[in-house]
Amino acid sequence: MSKIELVYWKDKIGGKIERLDTEGYSYGFTIGSHGEWEMVIAKEDTEVRKNDVISVKIDDVEVPGKSIALPCPIMRHALGVVSSLAGAGKPKGVEELRILNEAIFHPIFDGTIKKGDLLSVMNVFHAAVERRLARGAAEKWLRERYRY
Repeated sequence: MSKIELVYWKDKIGGKIERLDTEGYSYGFTIGSHGEWEMVIAKEDTEVRKNDVISVKIDDVEVPGKSIALPCPIMRHALGVVSSLAGAGKPKGVEELRILNEAIFHPIFDGTIKKGDLLSVMNVFHAAVERRLARGAAEKWLRERYRY
């Protein structure tokens, strides 16, 4: 178990920052052989400049509960690459539905992204979470129950 601080955008990317102190545990997962490709499509026209990383509004990409999203490393847009997808609001666990509505885009050329442009493809894989009772969690459980 580790004490961690989650730092996230409360309302919109570039808006108000929130912080949440919590505990985090490492755990494993198994990816199934079935997955889905989700298209990352620009929602509006956006001017981009070479090497100025920018947040681009996209059509919602849904990542179902008990699924993980991995970017497809193939460049899909002539002006640059998507390094990550994001959604504002308190972070959710992998067990919950997550909605991603912005792409972090790294342009390698100047130009204009047009509404409807395909920016990237996201691989969404269904996963089984393997929560293990980590040593720290077991010790905490024992301390709380038996006060040793």
